[in-house]
Amino acid sequence: MGFDKGDKFIDDAKQRAHDAIGESNPKLTSLEKGFLHAMKRRQAREKHSRKGS
Repeated sequence: MGFDKGDKFIDDAKQRAHDAIGESNPKLTSLEKGFLHAMKRRQAREKHSRKGS
């Protein structure tokens, strides 16, 4: 099973979202914004769970 164009598109969007985590007002596509939102929520959950330990 190979890597197709769709997989590359998604990987690129994830990388762009990861790179934009520290930016205050990044210019992102809807897909990138979704990944960014998910990454920020995951970070907040991890930070909160460490605080409770």
